[in-house]
Amino acid sequence: MLARTLVSFLVVGALIDAREIPSPPRIIKQPPTDEVLFQVGINENDKPFYIECEAVGEPAPKYRWVKNGKTFDWQAYDDRISQQPGRGTLSIAKPQDEDLGQYQCFAENEYGVATSNSVFMRKAELNPFKNSLPLPVVGYEGDPFKLTCQPPDGWPKPKVYWVIQFTSDGFKTINNSRMTLDPEGNLWFSNLTREDASDDFIYACAAASSTKLEYKLGNRVILNVQPSGSGSSLNKHEPVYQYATRKNEVAYRGKVVELFCIYGGTPLPQTVWKKDGKQILYSERVTQNNYGKSLIIKLVDFEDEGQYTCDVSNGVGVAQSYSINLKVYAVPFFTEEPEIINAAEDETVQFRCSASGVPEPQIKWIHNGKPISEASPNPRRKVNTNNIIIERLTKTDTGNYGCNATNSLGYVYKDVYVNVLALAPEITEAPRDQDAVDGKTINMTCKVFGAPKPEVKWVHNGKELTGGRYKVLENGDLNIESVQFDDNGQYTCYAENKFGRANASAMFTVRAHTYISDGPEDYEVAAGTQATFRCNAVQDPSLPLEIIWLNNGQEIDFGAEPRFVKTSDYSLTITKTIELDSATYTCIARTPLDETQAQATLTVQDVPNAPTMKNSIICKKKDATIQWMPMGDNRAPILHYTLQYNTSFTPDTWVNAYDFIPAADTTYNVPMSPWANYTFRVIAWNKIGSSNPSAHSEVCTTQQEVPHKNPDRVEGEGNKPDNLVIRWTAMPEIEHNAPKFQYKVFWRRDIPGTDYVVNDILDWRQDKLVINEQPSFQRYKIKVVAMNELGEADVSPEEVIGYSGENEPTQAPQNFTLLQIQSPTTALLSWNPVPLESVQGHFIGYKIKTWTENKLGHKEIQVQGEATKALVTNFVPFSKNYAQVYVHNGKYHGPPSETLSFDTPEGVPGQMSSLEAYQMGSSAFLLSWKKPDQPNGILTGYKIYYAVVNGTAVGNEIARTPQINNPNQLRAKLSGLQPNVKYRLYISATTSAGESKKYFIERVTRGVNAVRPAIPNFTWAGQPVKGNLASIRVNWIPDLERPGSHFFVKYCKKGETNCESTAPEMNEDYLTVAGLQPGELYEFTVVAVDGNYVAESQAQDVDTYGVEGPIIQPRENVATAGWFIGMMVAIAFLLFVLIIVCIVKRNRGGKYAVHEREQANGRQDYPDDGGFHEYSQPLDGKSTASEPKQGPESDTDSMAEYGEGDTEGMNEDGSFIGQYGRNRKQGETTSQGFATLV
Repeated sequence: MLARTLVSFLVVGALIDAREIPSPPRIIKQPPTDEVLFQVGINENDKPFYIECEAVGEPAPKYRWVKNGKTFDWQAYDDRISQQPGRGTLSIAKPQDEDLGQYQCFAENEYGVATSNSVFMRKAELNPFKNSLPLPVVGYEGDPFKLTCQPPDGWPKPKVYWVIQFTSDGFKTINNSRMTLDPEGNLWFSNLTREDASDDFIYACAAASSTKLEYKLGNRVILNVQPSGSGSSLNKHEPVYQYATRKNEVAYRGKVVELFCIYGGTPLPQTVWKKDGKQILYSERVTQNNYGKSLIIKLVDFEDEGQYTCDVSNGVGVAQSYSINLKVYAVPFFTEEPEIINAAEDETVQFRCSASGVPEPQIKWIHNGKPISEASPNPRRKVNTNNIIIERLTKTDTGNYGCNATNSLGYVYKDVYVNVLALAPEITEAPRDQDAVDGKTINMTCKVFGAPKPEVKWVHNGKELTGGRYKVLENGDLNIESVQFDDNGQYTCYAENKFGRANASAMFTVRAHTYISDGPEDYEVAAGTQATFRCNAVQDPSLPLEIIWLNNGQEIDFGAEPRFVKTSDYSLTITKTIELDSATYTCIARTPLDETQAQATLTVQDVPNAPTMKNSIICKKKDATIQWMPMGDNRAPILHYTLQYNTSFTPDTWVNAYDFIPAADTTYNVPMSPWANYTFRVIAWNKIGSSNPSAHSEVCTTQQEVPHKNPDRVEGEGNKPDNLVIRWTAMPEIEHNAPKFQYKVFWRRDIPGTDYVVNDILDWRQDKLVINEQPSFQRYKIKVVAMNELGEADVSPEEVIGYSGENEPTQAPQNFTLLQIQSPTTALLSWNPVPLESVQGHFIGYKIKTWTENKLGHKEIQVQGEATKALVTNFVPFSKNYAQVYVHNGKYHGPPSETLSFDTPEGVPGQMSSLEAYQMGSSAFLLSWKKPDQPNGILTGYKIYYAVVNGTAVGNEIARTPQINNPNQLRAKLSGLQPNVKYRLYISATTSAGESKKYFIERVTRGVNAVRPAIPNFTWAGQPVKGNLASIRVNWIPDLERPGSHFFVKYCKKGETNCESTAPEMNEDYLTVAGLQPGELYEFTVVAVDGNYVAESQAQDVDTYGVEGPIIQPRENVATAGWFIGMMVAIAFLLFVLIIVCIVKRNRGGKYAVHEREQANGRQDYPDDGGFHEYSQPLDGKSTASEPKQGPESDTDSMAEYGEGDTEGMNEDGSFIGQYGRNRKQGETTSQGFATLV
């Protein structure tokens, strides 16, 4: 505000000078209100010091000085003092002690007298330290420590700091988180380390003068650090108070205050500052110093008053707290300053002056360099405490007025004037183009000059602004509160008085404010894990965005700390967190126009510090009282403790005496065994984990006693038919209670009147006794006694029952009977029990063994207890099953019973294990499968289902129609599906007993884009003649890679070109071509179709000669083959020759041996009448044609790999008969051909 007013005054002054307008003087340079320091020279080259005073006015003002309230005639001095030409500034060369004093400057011309601030000139000095030798001091490793400094006197108060001075004459300053300097010059160590002491350096206190630019050394100290006896992990110290600012502290408004809170301890204590109970939000004005041990507040204001608390902790012991009440005092300051007034005659003007300060200041008015009370009377002038009013101005009212506000701390003064003029308005500082974000409050500048004072108004986009968010300030500026986007546009400032008007314009642009859309959140992490804070901000698209991260108010240096990483999305990631990372993290989103911030607190929790064992461990005869002290929970409360002990018997093994001792308990009583040396330790637990164990306690020793128990888990059980093995749990040394520990084993047969046999076991590690030559499976009574050199245990041993070893059972169950067959896999069996004495061991039950004649191996079923019936469920369906039963004890099986055999009925098949699907177009699959491994009967066919799969949901099952009723058919087409859809495809096998469990696969149909099919293949088979027309069944053999979606058949008589086509077969892979003329030769072609693409197979000749049954025809028509015609001619010729030979032989009485040869081949159907018996009737019982015709060769080898078994002839539905049927070799015929020719 003051700077802006000064600029305005300068501009107005320049305007007045340019116009040569008369004006009273106005001070533009003057000394400060407090003091100016000078140094008394010691050589000729010392620089002079200056007391500034400069004023403007028309005519140019003249200057005079007052020193200590009296006129200062500086000319009377020698040439040490001079005044700068055209200015009132004094230059004092070679300052002397006599130059000390209070100085004030006055500038005057014919219109008034301007008064400057009054300043005190003071001598700067720095005295030396007192001479002393280096002082040796001793500290202990890990302890807090203090080095004291007695700084010398000086003005201003010297700045004190410590340095490390090397024996080689070099030195370095101290900047260490463990070392802190207090305002009195003392150096505090939070904790000492061995590195803090060395023979190569000493510590020295230094004092420096900011004015004299010199420093002095003194108070040298030789530090010796004595090492502690424990390791670094156990060397812990809770926070210890070292230095803090006094409880009631005073700060001065506008100055800097630093509050100290220095605590020592190991590990290094962390400090958290709060104000009035709330955590402090750090900024450029409020920051931490000395690694958090002090709080700096710059430009102190009244709002900084309050109670400041520092909370100090290091995870050890109890956290510490210290509070400081801060009171803010203030040198007087203006709350309303008087302003220069340019006015016209007859106007009324008013000088306002209000000031504040602590203590409350008094206001006094000055007129032309004198108190207003000494000014000439003016009835039109009214003087009040906070204002002066002059009515009906005249030219003679021109003059200077000053307002002085004073309290015990200082004063504030301003000199202004009233100049009675007559001037048209002029804009001395025009508005400028500017940007701001929405929601902000801004000022648009419009400084004007004129007399009388011009009236200022503002226009926005042609509309005058009045009231609301718009306010025209007294100086002409426009204030806009909470700007909005409709505030965009041109703003014009108009200034007008009775002598004229002026205007100036500027553009104002509103940008979107910045906000954090996803800010950091408070959370806790375990030490060693990763912590991530997010910070996503949204800014105006035209503005660059910068994200800054602060740690406890200080900007994070990502280069110096590699564990801190700012990722590409501005998130802050801290890898491998440590406890010291616990802090408040602030995200600042900043643009050139605004910034916003969000913060969160990170708490890094670690396992507790190891507890400390107190020295007051109380050892008693049979127990000990253990005491310990927690050493810090590391920000995660202790949940419980574990108390452990070890003994001299197992010095490397620690045993948990108590696992969950409540966190509030730090004393516990532990019982101890006799004849042992005990040490104890404690482990603390929190939610992160367990602490390191404490140091072990002192040793507690107990006296000898007899044993207090006998061995546990005594049992007797033979491991051979002729022995008894007695076992027990060996007792550890901690239970021996005295030397010469041994066992006494007592055993006897459980027969009345039998005495115990006693065996002494001298080795305490032994845990069994084997007694041989005992009868099989007999009952014994057993007990084992512990004893030492003082005697047997003081408790009675437990007597237990044992048995000698088991032997093989001697009898088999009798009358093993099949009661009922309940299902193909289940039958109810029964038998008579065996006598218990024949078991010769612990009776466990019976076992039933089952097997079949067709499968290797057998199955066993356990029948527990004394049951003599069992429902057996693992028989094999549709097979002859066998079963035996036998008894068993704990070790042996008895002899088996007689063997049962029976047949089980047919069952449902086992689940199939093979199914494959090939895409056919976009709406079908070609399915292929194998027969089930376990048919469990006679297969009757297969059932196929399908369902739509949508994500994890499966739709309803839909059955394919028709289902497969031929068990030998192993392929089928599934059509009518949707393109590019995932289906679950099911298949099951059937017998007369039912349907197997479904086996399924999931496949996706192809998309709607068609693919050119590969060239297909096909087979054909004649169908029985119906009426006078023949039919041919065609089986399509598609290519599995590019099969097409469906097919049709083109056919025509051989040699004709006008072919016919069947309707497309969409659902099956076969079709029947009906309506053919019998006894004709046709040419067939199969056409595979996919969309607009087609692919034709090679043509095959198909004949309809004598078609009466299903005959698989090859591709070649044998009847028209040249080789076949030649062969038929040769056969006819041979027949002719044969007939001639037979006639000749018959006429000679001989006979051709065809009959005998046929009989030798098994034919016995010749009649008794004479003649040519071998030709008297057809060989297959049917009449034959005069020219028998051999069937064409089958051409099915392209799919021969799909055949299984003998599938000659037509399947039930005829599908795929070609690829599954046996290929006929050359020369084979159908059932209509001759069985033999000779």
